[in-house]
Amino acid sequence: MRFALLHSPLVGASCWRAVVGDFAERGIWAAAPTLPAWDRLEAPYYPALAASVAEQIALMHPVVLGVHSGAGSLAASIVAAANGGVSQVIFVDAILPHPGRTWFETASPVLGDSLRAKAVDGVVPSWDAWFPEGALAATLPEGATRETFVSELTPTPLAYLEETAPALDLPDDIGWAYLRLSKAYEDEAKVARGQAIPTLRLARHHLAMMTHADEVASALVNLVRGDHG
Repeated sequence: MRFALLHSPLVGASCWRAVVGDFAERGIWAAAPTLPAWDRLEAPYYPALAASVAEQIALMHPVVLGVHSGAGSLAASIVAAANGGVSQVIFVDAILPHPGRTWFETASPVLGDSLRAKAVDGVVPSWDAWFPEGALAATLPEGATRETFVSELTPTPLAYLEETAPALDLPDDIGWAYLRLSKAYEDEAKVARGQAIPTLRLARHHLAMMTHADEVASALVNLVRGDHG
């Protein structure tokens, strides 16, 4: 059982650090690939991001790919780029693949309008500025963990959010599962459950892998083993 745990393109890889550490204590191999900085990329972004992840996990095959939040958009592209290197995908409080649609089309109209209004010179503010003041502080206690997380946040190209996802979906031979951390992703969890996909729910929050790593790690293992409700 090997895990590659991918952060959203909107945040940094430190969000998975605690879970990687928890897995190490259990004797389970895990790594957290890092997506390249936006200024090192050119559109189209989806294949470039997927190729970067596929390269980083090339020597780790086969892996269970865990995708958090916006990284769910990249799952199908990564599976294709990894060329058989991904055995299963677990969506962790993540949006599901949306071939032929943009990120904006997956978001609420209110959030989409807000981000477009905040865009300056083709970029939208860093992820922590998307929400009311104090929202991040309510999730992550003040300290080194939050400081590191915030230090990794950067503005996001508007072009990425407006880019149409490739016409790819997960192939039939790749199993997938869903781990819901917060009520914000209940609709996605319902889609998974409605398709008889293994689904687990934790009554925590969107960044629970940083604050409740043991629970998230256990849930990931249970979904791989088929132990789910």
